[in-house]
Amino acid sequence: MKSDVSLEASKYPFKEYFADYSVSEETRNKLNTTDILILPEPHKPSKYYFAQESLDFLKFCKSLDDGVNLDILADSNRIIVFERRSFDIWMPTIWIAEKVLLPIVVGLVTSYILRRIRGREKEECKVNLSIIVKNGEESKELRYNGDAKTFREKFDNIDLDNL
Repeated sequence: MKSDVSLEASKYPFKEYFADYSVSEETRNKLNTTDILILPEPHKPSKYYFAQESLDFLKFCKSLDDGVNLDILADSNRIIVFERRSFDIWMPTIWIAEKVLLPIVVGLVTSYILRRIRGREKEECKVNLSIIVKNGEESKELRYNGDAKTFREKFDNIDLDNL
């Protein structure tokens, strides 16, 4: 199975999402007060869904109580999950406030993946993930689509200075 990490300028539609769902000011402010946010993914015009693993990943991270300020970018009545039926791991789009948080996020995702595949290590499992890294006024998006077993090593080669 081929595993790739790509890097590009982020085009995440924050303004459209906020307008389409009349997102509260409190939720909008999470972009200024939270280190790591789980984002809904745009699917059709004016339709946003959270990836299948979003809520489980959020609970997993919060259970670790590692001092990272993590939340979901949604008003509590607007969390709609898009479910897929496979062993593949469809991670949420993750937004991080600073590039220095990338190794922490990669570690959290790696731990989550290892927990999910425990007992099924011999089966082929694909991971799909996007990480949006805020860098001043710009944002870059890292996308991973590949083997769960090689996830960590693909991110070990990323130079934070190039983000």
